[in-house]
Amino acid sequence: MKGWGEISDAGSVRDICDQSGEEQGWQLSLTALCVEDAARTVRFLTGAVMACGGYVLSRRFDAGESAAIEFEFVRATCVEMYSILIAAGLELTAQSHMIMGTLCQCTRETLEVTAGDPVRVELTIRKSDGAPRCALASQQIA
Repeated sequence: MKGWGEISDAGSVRDICDQSGEEQGWQLSLTALCVEDAARTVRFLTGAVMACGGYVLSRRFDAGESAAIEFEFVRATCVEMYSILIAAGLELTAQSHMIMGTLCQCTRETLEVTAGDPVRVELTIRKSDGAPRCALASQQIA
C-alpha cells in the first residue's frame, strides 16, 4: 500500500526512525504469546482498542489456538495502545517490544508533527504452552 512504511518484528528497529517524512503511516507486524485463549484475548483487545479511539480492521481466529487482529490508531495514542497490549496479558516478542518502544519514543520526540499520523498494526497471537513468566518468577522467589 503506497504511503505506508512497513515495520515487522522480523526487521530492524532502526527502520522505524529512518522512515521518510513523506510517508503518511506506519505498518507494524507484531507477534505475541498469551496464556489464555487467543480468541478471547482478541475479543478483549477489540473493545480496548476501540475505547482508546482506534479502529479494528479485521480479526482472524485460527484452529491451531492462534488468532490475529489488525487495527489502526493515530500516533498520539501509541503509548495507550502499547499499554493495552501489556494489560491484555500478552507476552510480546523482544523485537515487538523494541518496535513499540521505539515508536513511542520517536513519537514523543516529534509529537507536534506526527501526532495525527496513522499506525496500522497486525498482531498475531499464539497460545503459550507454558506457565506465564510471572508465575515462574514467583515460584523462584518463594
